[in-house]
Amino acid sequence: MDAVLSEPQTLAQLPFKTLEEVIRQLRGTRNDIIRYGVWNIRNLTDEEFNRTDDRKLFGYFRQDLLETRFLSKGRRIDLIQLWMWFDDQMSGTEPLLIDGAELFLNIHDKDLEKVRKRIAEIQAFFPTLRSDDLEAFKRIKYKLRRTVMRLTYDLHHLFKRLEKYRKNLFGMNAPRERVALEAVAEIPEPPPMDDHDEAEG
Repeated sequence: MDAVLSEPQTLAQLPFKTLEEVIRQLRGTRNDIIRYGVWNIRNLTDEEFNRTDDRKLFGYFRQDLLETRFLSKGRRIDLIQLWMWFDDQMSGTEPLLIDGAELFLNIHDKDLEKVRKRIAEIQAFFPTLRSDDLEAFKRIKYKLRRTVMRLTYDLHHLFKRLEKYRKNLFGMNAPRERVALEAVAEIPEPPPMDDHDEAEG
């Protein structure tokens, strides 16, 4: 199956119908990551995180990142697999289906790259999470928490940006009647991140 990859595009260049499907897919992925993939850690305050026993925190991170959720057939997946189901469609590894037709995308976009970077950073911690080395976990737990929190922030930012593109395209060339988008799931926006100590490349 030789798929011909399209020319690189940004998300802003996608036509309306393609953009709507990308938003639908991203919404599902984002909601699943925030509901199941980062749930325990995201819902601990900094103070609670500092007070929680390290063995318990180790379990929270493993549960969130390595055993993200049950899917059909009762299979558990990790956070990386969950993200890749969406991202494989953005990079042309898998086709995006629109009205039964296969479309291979080749998305190069700064906000998508930021999420990809966070995912890669989290994946780098997986060997420690899969080990039973509590001392190694203690050394990474704060950096891992910050990376997880930044991932949720970057996902929200990407999603909001796509919705803005959709509104602009809708205003330009869509029919008069409003095409209802499912309501964004009731997921509170993450708090602003203090990024002064992070040099963004």
